[in-house]
Amino acid sequence: MSRAQSKPSYHHGDLRQSIITAGLARVRAEGVQALSLRQLADELGVSTPALYHHFRSKHALLMSLGEAAMAEFVTVMQAALKHDASAESFAIAYVGFARSEAALYDLIFGSLLWRDPNAGAFQAAARAHVRVITRYVQRMQDRGELPAKINVLRVVQVAWATLHGLCRMYNDGLAFTAETIEDIAKTAMASILQALNKESAKKGCVIQI
Repeated sequence: MSRAQSKPSYHHGDLRQSIITAGLARVRAEGVQALSLRQLADELGVSTPALYHHFRSKHALLMSLGEAAMAEFVTVMQAALKHDASAESFAIAYVGFARSEAALYDLIFGSLLWRDPNAGAFQAAARAHVRVITRYVQRMQDRGELPAKINVLRVVQVAWATLHGLCRMYNDGLAFTAETIEDIAKTAMASILQALNKESAKKGCVIQI
């Protein structure tokens, strides 16, 4: 059977999704630098021009992979917060994703897509996903678990910056171990909430972790 005869048949939308799925798998296994449109075409059994019909460059594909990876991250965070809407649950889920999906974490929170002036679509999608997480914290405030005068967005940003720093140091091999990073993350969240409790105590409200 010839190569042309053995190629699978894709509908327009099916091939695009198959490229993204295969691309995520390649990034997971070998990192962003190993991503190649030619290799993906060979893996999928289609021509390279067929891939370029959907993604005009490797960078265009990376933006779509970034959006897909960010969606996976938010799904993990939503599931954790739906089960237990606490700062500790947030920290454990965040660190867990960064550790188990290090390559995807690097893609969605690294400089490659965030410093690129042409990656506006990814950045907009990523910010929309982060707003989903912010709404969970907003509901904590609505229930009286956070002080009414606290800026919810700032709370999310401080927690995010803290956890990102921890995960970046861990994934880069600078500090921490698999046994300690989760405990450090929980301690960091407890410290943030302790500071917030000083404010909330004036209103007779104690934030639970």
